[in-house]
Amino acid sequence: MSPPKIDRGSHVKGVAIMVAATVMLSLSGVFVRLMTTTDPWQINSYRAGSMSVALVVFLLAVYGRQTWNRFAAIEPRAMLTVSLFFAVGSTLYVIAISRTSIANVACLTATAPIFAAILAWLLIGERSGRIAWIATGVALTGTYVIFRDELGVGDPVGNAVALATAVCFAGQTVAVRKYRSVDLVPAVCVGGVVVAVGIPLLRDIPPVEPRDLLLILAMGVLQLAVPIILYVRAARHIPAMHMVLIGLLDVLFNPLWAWIGVGEAPTVNSLVGGGIIVAAVVLVVVGRRRAVPVLAPSVATEP
Repeated sequence: MSPPKIDRGSHVKGVAIMVAATVMLSLSGVFVRLMTTTDPWQINSYRAGSMSVALVVFLLAVYGRQTWNRFAAIEPRAMLTVSLFFAVGSTLYVIAISRTSIANVACLTATAPIFAAILAWLLIGERSGRIAWIATGVALTGTYVIFRDELGVGDPVGNAVALATAVCFAGQTVAVRKYRSVDLVPAVCVGGVVVAVGIPLLRDIPPVEPRDLLLILAMGVLQLAVPIILYVRAARHIPAMHMVLIGLLDVLFNPLWAWIGVGEAPTVNSLVGGGIIVAAVVLVVVGRRRAVPVLAPSVATEP
């Protein structure tokens, strides 16, 4: 029997939401360029804290007195999975960029769609079609083109941690997709608190200059909290592998914002590789006409 046609309107909506989330996530580079601090641990700790505060404000605005009930409505396994994937993934990313090159980190984390496809198949029975696999190969090629001149710097441990970061991102995406029938923003909020509190317990975090603090607080809201809300919404409409593939557009948008914001012109490799990644995303979006059935939500999806 041939697989049923998917709801094209829902898929297009999910793609649009995920693209918007990726555009905002990609603001990280320009924010960091505007700061005087270069300590990734310091930035990540303060950013995660401000993200969690912003998410609580959002939840209070949406749910009011029912906000705590939204935390309680998430089953313990979902809360633990999503919050830990976020916390561990964020921490591993910081470790990776401190031990290996940005190029290595970018190329290794670009393998996330492969892990997402495998985990989605094993854990939620969501299979990825041939076009999605072809698009993944194209996207990996584009990532390699962007960073090929910078590859090879860093130690094997840093590279292994970067690969583990890709697994965490894929795992978080699959978990959000699996439990998509409840609002998982509270779970990510908990993950942010774990990062904000956990990093200072692991190492000394120096005070932040007032200007940098304002930038980090804005970063936590605009570059993390808002796209996280969109990311959770996108999971209701599109498969995990597609979400991670669209997320690779960050490799294109990040240098674009740095060019617009601080005049850091992109290289020819960035433009060519970014174009290849865009082609991969277009391929998977346009080519998505049929899909195997996915797990039905256990409760009614919220608006």
